[in-house]
Amino acid sequence: MTDYERITQIAIQNNNVFKTKMITAEGIRKEKIKDLLEAGIIERIGYGIYVLGREDIDEYYEFQQKCSKGVFSYGTSAYFWNLSDRVPNVLSCTVPRGYNTSRLNINTKVRYHYILKNLYDIGITETKSPQGASIILYDRERTICDLVRDRKKVDMQLFSTALNLYFKGREKNIRKLMKYGKEFHITEELEKYMEVLQ
Repeated sequence: MTDYERITQIAIQNNNVFKTKMITAEGIRKEKIKDLLEAGIIERIGYGIYVLGREDIDEYYEFQQKCSKGVFSYGTSAYFWNLSDRVPNVLSCTVPRGYNTSRLNINTKVRYHYILKNLYDIGITETKSPQGASIILYDRERTICDLVRDRKKVDMQLFSTALNLYFKGREKNIRKLMKYGKEFHITEELEKYMEVLQ
């Protein structure tokens, strides 16, 4: 198998996006990437990040390759958990406070939410993007907590739809929701919504 075929295989296994370190870990010299760039076979989309064939790119996966600490949240995670019927035209992403997002070369519209490092990990999980890539996002309960915490800044339709669907749905986990609510100091607010919506 040629180096080009090996690089193509690595790219395909990673939703057509790959990093220099993935290639060098397989014993392929970095210079091969330069050759493929010059031949127009691959495209550079960020520092040390490349794509094979733009038309097949998964924007969710590509974003998380560029923003390694980015966790999909708010409207974006609500969409993935079927708590919203709106496909996000602006990605919502939470990062730890102090994480420098200004240096990221992102072409997609993104709304960043900055959170204290001790609250950042709560509810992180994985799901599949519409194109089948593994992406990181907050679970249903964390999504609801975020929407309740920032209810004055969140789109009202998104807020009411997500809460209604969550509390009327079968996949809710009230024990986990209240545990998260305690961490975010919003248990009273959550109890009020539960009384009305359950």
